[in-house]
Amino acid sequence: MDIVALMGSPRKHGNTDQLLNEMIKGAKENGHNVVKHYIGDLDVHPCRACGVCMMGKDCVFKDDGFEVTHQIAESEGLIISTPIYFCQMTGNLKVLLDRMYGITHNPLIPLSGKVALLFTHLGPEGYYDSYINLTKVQPFQMNMHYEIVDVLDVGNLGDVNFQPNKLIEAYEIGKKF
Repeated sequence: MDIVALMGSPRKHGNTDQLLNEMIKGAKENGHNVVKHYIGDLDVHPCRACGVCMMGKDCVFKDDGFEVTHQIAESEGLIISTPIYFCQMTGNLKVLLDRMYGITHNPLIPLSGKVALLFTHLGPEGYYDSYINLTKVQPFQMNMHYEIVDVLDVGNLGDVNFQPNKLIEAYEIGKKF
């Protein structure tokens, strides 16, 4: 199985990235190929709702978003890793996921698979449950028809190295692929 991992935080090697690396490690140990993208390093134009994709044509933007969304469509698994900023995923990650519209509405591109979600934030665990549950349903279950492998909610973050149980949990989620 090929898996695409999206690192939504702009902080390379920070908490969210370390947890994502543990998920990737678990998936790789199960024999999966994983391609990781740092969203902040990509050039992704926002969807302009032109409707070209709904006519069975590819997105008009031939940027990094085009490449990554097609990788996601061709993969069997997806890992989304993001801190929660101002009550939602990071803006750059949201822009990329909005571009999945061009895949989900293109009748010539089949889409299905598994997804694991990782959210980090400073609130207590459970604080963002309503947002996390909404994100699971839309876009991942309704539009993308993905099976949710698991969700890791890491609240009261601080330094993740002082929460080894969360690193282990991330690794175990990766092994579920």
